[in-house]
Amino acid sequence: MVANTELQRVGLSGWRTGLANLLHKENRVWWGTRRWLVQTVVWAIVVNGLLAAMMFGLPIVFQVDPAVAAVYNPVVEGVKALFQFGMTAIALGAILIAHDQILGERQSGATEWILSKPVSREAYILSKLVADAIGVVVILVAVQSAIAYGLLALANHGPLPLIPFLVAAGGMALHTLFYLSLTLMLGVLANNRGLLLGVPMAVALTGILTPIFLGSAVLFTPWGLGAVVLPAIVLQFPLPLPAALTLGITAALTAIAIAVTLWKFRRMEI
Repeated sequence: MVANTELQRVGLSGWRTGLANLLHKENRVWWGTRRWLVQTVVWAIVVNGLLAAMMFGLPIVFQVDPAVAAVYNPVVEGVKALFQFGMTAIALGAILIAHDQILGERQSGATEWILSKPVSREAYILSKLVADAIGVVVILVAVQSAIAYGLLALANHGPLPLIPFLVAAGGMALHTLFYLSLTLMLGVLANNRGLLLGVPMAVALTGILTPIFLGSAVLFTPWGLGAVVLPAIVLQFPLPLPAALTLGITAALTAIAIAVTLWKFRRMEI
């Protein structure tokens, strides 16, 4: 038998050079190990454990005071908990997952070794962004939202309107991608892990308090998604401004973070 030694040219060049191989590598980290299972279980406990406590635990506690029990709506409070506190927890999860993706490889020398191969700098960044985006959207957003929808239906004695909930889940995905992109950007801009973790975490946690100080102006920031917009979409409450405004601003900031990451990494000396 004669071996076929003819090499086949790969028709990729420019910014796509090496993207397929790097993306395969990054996806294998997510789906070729137990990482996806561990992340699913951890965030189910964190996000939906909080939701279950708000909807099924607190009403039992409030039974000692009939006046409080009469005004407490488990479904409304559950929706608020999901999109105000649960979504912040998911953002923190995305930050923790992504924070060492670039800086860790830069400091270990892995980035320099990878870029010595036929790999473009854009492909290096985009492979991490796409693989992590798929992972966090599927596990931290889609799976947890599906579980939450079931818990809300149980507390409501019937399913909530599906389309508004799906729109809100999409807003949660966008919110999570904003923090993922912000963290990857800081992985290129910063050389200190404390700064890399501290800044996006501070931004995420600040969102819990900003509605108190900003009022309706919070709708011009990503914080407005969890504080006002997404709960109102699910509960079909009126909004002072169109939901598309806050969603659009968050999408624009995410795109800016990605653009800055690509621009800065293209010019770094590695």
